[in-house]
Amino acid sequence: MPASAATERPAVSAQSVLGRPLDLGRVRLPNRIVSAPMERNYCTPEGFMTELYRDYLLRRAREGVGLVFTEATFVRADGRGRTHQLGMHRDECVPGVRALADALHAQGSLLGMELNHGGRTVQATVSGFPAVAPSPIPCEVSGGEMPRELAIREIEELARAFGEAAARCVAAGTDVIEIHGGHGYLIHQFMSPLYNRRADRFGDPGEFLALVIDRVREAAPELAIGLRVSAVEGAEGGLTAEQQFDIIAETRLDLLDYLDISAGNYEAGEWIIQSGEWSPGFLAPYARRYRELGLPLGMAGRLNTPEAAARAITDGVTDFVTIGRALHADPTWARAALSGGSYRPCIACNVCIDGLGDGAVTCSVNPEVGRGRVFLPAPTVGRTGGDAPRVVVVGAGPAGLSAAVLLSENGADVTVLEERDRLGGQLELASRQQPNPEFGRYLRWASERLAARGVDVRLNTRAGGALVSSLSPDAVVLATGGAGNTPAIPGIDGERVHDLRDWLTRHESDDLPGAVTIWGNDGPAMSVADTLASRGVRVLMVGAQPRIAPEFGRRSKILVLPRLAANPDVRMIFGATIDEIGDDRVLVHDGAERTWIDAPGIVLVSQGVHARPLDRDAYGDAHTFVAGDAAGRPGSSVRASIVSGTDTARRILDLYAGEAKAVAS
Repeated sequence: MPASAATERPAVSAQSVLGRPLDLGRVRLPNRIVSAPMERNYCTPEGFMTELYRDYLLRRAREGVGLVFTEATFVRADGRGRTHQLGMHRDECVPGVRALADALHAQGSLLGMELNHGGRTVQATVSGFPAVAPSPIPCEVSGGEMPRELAIREIEELARAFGEAAARCVAAGTDVIEIHGGHGYLIHQFMSPLYNRRADRFGDPGEFLALVIDRVREAAPELAIGLRVSAVEGAEGGLTAEQQFDIIAETRLDLLDYLDISAGNYEAGEWIIQSGEWSPGFLAPYARRYRELGLPLGMAGRLNTPEAAARAITDGVTDFVTIGRALHADPTWARAALSGGSYRPCIACNVCIDGLGDGAVTCSVNPEVGRGRVFLPAPTVGRTGGDAPRVVVVGAGPAGLSAAVLLSENGADVTVLEERDRLGGQLELASRQQPNPEFGRYLRWASERLAARGVDVRLNTRAGGALVSSLSPDAVVLATGGAGNTPAIPGIDGERVHDLRDWLTRHESDDLPGAVTIWGNDGPAMSVADTLASRGVRVLMVGAQPRIAPEFGRRSKILVLPRLAANPDVRMIFGATIDEIGDDRVLVHDGAERTWIDAPGIVLVSQGVHARPLDRDAYGDAHTFVAGDAAGRPGSSVRASIVSGTDTARRILDLYAGEAKAVAS
């Protein structure tokens, strides 16, 4: 029977839900937003706090995050998995963390530290020590070093190392300690049948976990202590959700103040950091069962909007939300969640996690992170002296959009000219492909920001010199992108041959061929092959690289590659090129032989792009700037284009802010 109007639960805003305080043991969180212990690799090689990392975390506190976690922090030197990971393994680590704690507390936020040991995921080339583990089972994903099996005495010493690190956390002013029991690290390795083959007492999957909890609680009796759990391990033969729950239900819950629900291990990385194809809040069914254990719950897992985060709380699934990539993409996400407003959205491209192994934790949509100290605000023009500069941005791809947004929000009078009937350029084409469902969120955000500033956006407009000159610009940004390369081979001019990007521009998703040959195996080729194959198109891929999309990281294609490999209508030939295109076949050359292969349907060419010719003298006395692929770095990533557009806008703002100061003086 439907509820009557009198008994229906009234609508509750995300702001009011997320803004409520929460008690975890003796600690009170000012709100329900927790900045996740996401690895950034911003510390010193010795594991000490840096100004870069402190500024990065402090920005979250300034924007309203209630509890700010450092990244997974190693408790002993042989547990370090990243070259610049934070450590709590030595007393010398304490002062830097203490400075962070004091700065966070001054902003009204709390400091959390997640204690961890990498176990079998550690490589000696990074840590300087041989890897150790419950059993000698290597982690191929992280490098494949064979770990040494720990003796019982060493396991007990490791538990003490967790306790000693916890004591340092207390000395550093930490408010919350989280024990990392998930994601395939050491504690999780003891729990999983995939990695623990021991016959002694530590063959019991919960024995080491219980011992660590004991040691941490002894060292930090007044702090809130929680446990991060992979409720779903995700790898074949690993822990089932039921087995993991049973282990946690039998551990020292009386010594814990909360549980934080996550998922995955290194062999099932798609569960740890999800692509945009996963639904927001997908862990809710797994987290809900942990309610039976009576502890407050946190939950991670694609809670990328304030609405999704608040829904997890109002539905009774969780008590707080653990937010990672959304805050990485825009630390003002917390302010928007608590008081309304817009924020730059995470597009779940996983550039951040894929860059972690190289030490460059960046972000496709946030040009500030991973480039040294946090940027100073761009200068404002036209408000404190002098007229606002008039800037024409030619091209509304990611470079043009990022330039237009920053310019307009800092006082410039901006006009955007775009020859297509929509914004986005190559990013819009990518947003229509199956692996990238979240890319359109950035385009909507940029469009809304431009509309809010009253920017004149003209679609279906070719930006000739006369038109641009008629707008009397002080500066012109040429963000016209690149053009596809078309190698000179027989048949390249045939009617069935198209540049891949040009074809996407002309064809929507419901206009599909029966078969397609894609010449190229770069990222765009991979995404289009995956999308067409999933819709019933027979696909042949021929590419010169030995593997698909080599410019993409592992996580960004972790779902795509198995799909392509499992599809009987997909054939992939790598380490080869096409020498000739016939009417219904192609001549493939693999370095040793040339073979004609049946290739009915259309042929899409994805052989990179080159910069279009530019006439810098066509715009009179206006300062001319070039951004994105048009700047001569064709084929760049979304991030590189957005960084280029942002940096171009800053150069223009610096120029006109300097001129205004000169006039005023």
